[in-house]
Amino acid sequence: MLASLQRAFARELFADGARLRVHRETTLGALADALETTHPVCVRLVGAEFFRALARRFAREVPSRSPDLNDFGAELGGWLEGFPPARTLPYLADVARLEWALHRARHAAAPGLLDPARVVFRIAPGAALLDSPYPVDRIWETNQPGFAGDSTVHLDAGGAQLVIAPAPDGAGFTRLPRTEFELFAGLARGLGLEEAAAGWREGPESLGAALARAAEAGWLR
Repeated sequence: MLASLQRAFARELFADGARLRVHRETTLGALADALETTHPVCVRLVGAEFFRALARRFAREVPSRSPDLNDFGAELGGWLEGFPPARTLPYLADVARLEWALHRARHAAAPGLLDPARVVFRIAPGAALLDSPYPVDRIWETNQPGFAGDSTVHLDAGGAQLVIAPAPDGAGFTRLPRTEFELFAGLARGLGLEEAAAGWREGPESLGAALARAAEAGWLR
């Protein structure tokens, strides 16, 4: 009964009726605020007014499933791919994915220490991988407050394979060579090390160094 009432209330809240207009506006405003906070580069790329409008529409179409506003926005990247007004910025969806991954990394619990006796590599909580056909790392960098360098971004310069993870200052990302990215992508899918490293061609010492570097950086657990 309670679940049915909650679903009915949610439907009414995001409908266009007048009964819950005040609550609707308050809720949509809070959800839009949360998206703006976690996606400042997206806001900068499209403008505050445009982002505010798309954020409110997203909140209507993809209601939050958690009472914690920090959990709202995971689906924004995928949603933007089907949002016609954003088609002139084809990289916007991946920028949103990058910003979401950075947000989750900032709020992730610290990974536990590795037990050398029973090592099974997995992507650490809060870490994420992003394979984009666009230079989203460069787009993100040039849209940071106080950036004073060359702001030119060449969309045909090639894509970016990134690992995003917690860092001492909150969160950060690192561009990876394709071979390392594929290794970690395999581990993220739950493959064993032998399977994940099937395409590795640089020798066992290089593989060990890559895994050690990833563990030290907190990308693996």
